[in-house]
Amino acid sequence: MMIEKLEWDSNFFGYPVGKCLVEDDFFFDIQKLELEARKFKLVYLFSSNKLQTDKIKLVDIKLTFHKRIKGINILADENLKTFTPDKDSYEMLERLALMSGVYSRFNIDSKFYNNEYESLYKQWIYNAVNDKKNSKVFIYKQDTEILGFVSLEKKSAHLSDIGLVSVDKNSRGKSIGSKLITFTENKALENNTRNIQVVTQQNNLPAVNLYRKCGYNLKNKEYVYHYWNL
Repeated sequence: MMIEKLEWDSNFFGYPVGKCLVEDDFFFDIQKLELEARKFKLVYLFSSNKLQTDKIKLVDIKLTFHKRIKGINILADENLKTFTPDKDSYEMLERLALMSGVYSRFNIDSKFYNNEYESLYKQWIYNAVNDKKNSKVFIYKQDTEILGFVSLEKKSAHLSDIGLVSVDKNSRGKSIGSKLITFTENKALENNTRNIQVVTQQNNLPAVNLYRKCGYNLKNKEYVYHYWNL
């Protein structure tokens, strides 16, 4: 068992955080984990199968969806735009970003005690807005109100990632989410990227249903655990 120190997470949270990939759940040894994790406060464990132990907490069943974009889909909706900081409200965008993570393991794990969830999602949306080279944020704006958004990051010449997705709770059921996804796919294709993927939580049924509706296929399923050395 090898635990890799995550420098970014450790620096951001202010305590040592590690990551462990469980390659064979049958031979998973919780005692060995406890021994190797002594120098960490928190270790994320990722496994392709559910681990048979009650000593660590299952905090997420991570689903990765993928789609190959075939072509541009015409959208006649002037409310779809690229977020522009000098024209659009960053406060509205940040509020929606916090709403996007309610199913996140950083929100549901009660052992986080230092406002990690809010700090993390605020940092993620800040990075998406300010990374001019690889990231874009697309919004659905009606009059002066931002009703939804999607962030997109180009990971390589052939692949883009949808990051955060959120629609205001009072504006759901109006196809805003699917319009934003289609608009984002068009932008990815304009940037010469045909493959697009998105990660969500299995418990986030609205998101899972949205991606399936938009033609995404399940590519990978992963069980995520948190081991706390408290």
